[in-house]
Amino acid sequence: MLQVVAKDTSPPLFYVISYFWIRLFGSSEIAIRSLSLLFFIGTSVLIYFIAKHLFDKRVGIIAAVLSFFNPFLFLYAFEGRMYFCLLFFVTLSFYFLVKKKKISYVLAATAALYSHHFAFFAVATQFLWQLISLEKIDKKTILSLLKQYLAIFILYTPWIYPLYLQTTLVSGGFWLGKPKLRDLLNVTGNFIKGGLKVNYQYLTSLVFLITLVARKWQRRQWKNDSLLLLWAIFPPLLTFLISQTKLSIFYERYLLYCIPPLMILIASKTRKISHLLLAVILFFYVSTSYYNFTHPFKKPFREFSSWIKKEVPKDVFIINYNGGAHHLWETKYYQISAPIYSPGGPLPFFVGTALMEPEDVIYELPNRPIIGAITSDSPQSLSISNYESYTYHQVDSLYFVWFTKKSPSSDETH
Repeated sequence: MLQVVAKDTSPPLFYVISYFWIRLFGSSEIAIRSLSLLFFIGTSVLIYFIAKHLFDKRVGIIAAVLSFFNPFLFLYAFEGRMYFCLLFFVTLSFYFLVKKKKISYVLAATAALYSHHFAFFAVATQFLWQLISLEKIDKKTILSLLKQYLAIFILYTPWIYPLYLQTTLVSGGFWLGKPKLRDLLNVTGNFIKGGLKVNYQYLTSLVFLITLVARKWQRRQWKNDSLLLLWAIFPPLLTFLISQTKLSIFYERYLLYCIPPLMILIASKTRKISHLLLAVILFFYVSTSYYNFTHPFKKPFREFSSWIKKEVPKDVFIINYNGGAHHLWETKYYQISAPIYSPGGPLPFFVGTALMEPEDVIYELPNRPIIGAITSDSPQSLSISNYESYTYHQVDSLYFVWFTKKSPSSDETH
């Protein structure tokens, strides 16, 4: 597992934790998704304690509730991915940072780095904040600060070479393009209003900004405010600047750990009007998250796979059509053999490529009179050499397209 992960794009901690989790609870949809949800609940608890330490108990409760129902976080809280492992350990490291528990901070920051590479930007933020917050600058103070980060570096040393390999693969050609300035500006907006469009998404952003502006900004508490502002702003800015080079890595989902400080900021140092505004924001958050939960944006592969197993004869050769997307992992999870058809040659590098077995990709089709294709592209847009489509079955945005081999006379006609 570690060898495969080293050839992918992420560190191994989430996969190690998942390894033991699955052996305890199985690999059902609920079991896999529950791990991320557990990380999310733990993060909400940590946000409460951070806000309570920086401000008071009331702020802690409000910030934790807002974070839990934040539509962007809630949208991904049930995915069996490493995002919420990253979110939890980054938030844990900030908790130990403000509590001034050095050893615990080093361990939590290291765990964050082993969860996702974007934790580097959180640790850089923490270093910058500690540096500008020093009450006195002398050799002893600087050395004490550097010792923490030297310890983190030593603990991370085993993954430095895999990191180098992964960085080389990403810079050599990855699916993320170079971000534009509007992408940077959209990140905070999406963190505030959520990842999916709803009728009142822009109203949510407006109320949030009014609440933030109405906050009692006080110079005597600049230290706490500067931590939260750096936590929210510095990682997106840094990744945006790096992505202007050949190493294009900017992706808002990897920066979701910048949401907690935004929730703490609007929950703290409130004015009288802020209580009403916070209630409005919470209403928007709860209703949006409820809608997203009851109207999943993920494709219904369980129902789709059930139909295939029931209606498609076992002797029909099935492929994953490599169009706008492929669905190899979903079909493998539901135990449907459907390799990716890639007539143009080997697939480009992207997340998950390292996990593919040789039989997961084919470059030539077997000589079969009929084949089936799994796709989420429009059936009319599908094109397979020497085959023509004649019907399809649709389940929401998923399609099973039937293809029949062209006759020689049909080829001559075309």
